[in-house]
Amino acid sequence: MRTTAVQRVDLWLRHATPIAFMVLLAILSTVPIGVPGYAAVVPAYTAMSAFYWAVFRPDLQPTVALFLVGVLQDILVATPLGMSALTLMVVHGLAVTQRRAFLGKPFVLAWFGFVLIYALAAFLVWLLVSILALRPVGPEPAVFQYLVTVTLFPVVAWIFVRVHRHVVR
Repeated sequence: MRTTAVQRVDLWLRHATPIAFMVLLAILSTVPIGVPGYAAVVPAYTAMSAFYWAVFRPDLQPTVALFLVGVLQDILVATPLGMSALTLMVVHGLAVTQRRAFLGKPFVLAWFGFVLIYALAAFLVWLLVSILALRPVGPEPAVFQYLVTVTLFPVVAWIFVRVHRHVVR
């Protein structure tokens, strides 16, 4: 049976959903919410997305798209160009290599995996920022952002699961 043009477009839109959702999260993470200091510690929603889709549907998350989303986020947030892209690539790469350990297991194991993988990515970014500043940068904002990100991961992952089940399939 041949697929119609409408079916092909529908399938393409479903498969584009993870990256489109990540672009939306990158844009939403730049929206000011009126909390002083929030911009420095906004949760890494795009890293959460990179991890989730790398584990459950890596075929729908090409690395080129991740890199471009990271560059877009760097432009929007005015961080050094490539920092977010590096974070997303590290999270994605490590999650893909360990995905078998997470598939079919309790969610707590995937959460623990994200905690470890994002810790490495956050440390790497903090280290690079310190190198670019030519002095050690205080770790407090990075640590707080890390804690907020890993704490919110289950809530955001729940949204990803719903999108995965009902839209992407």
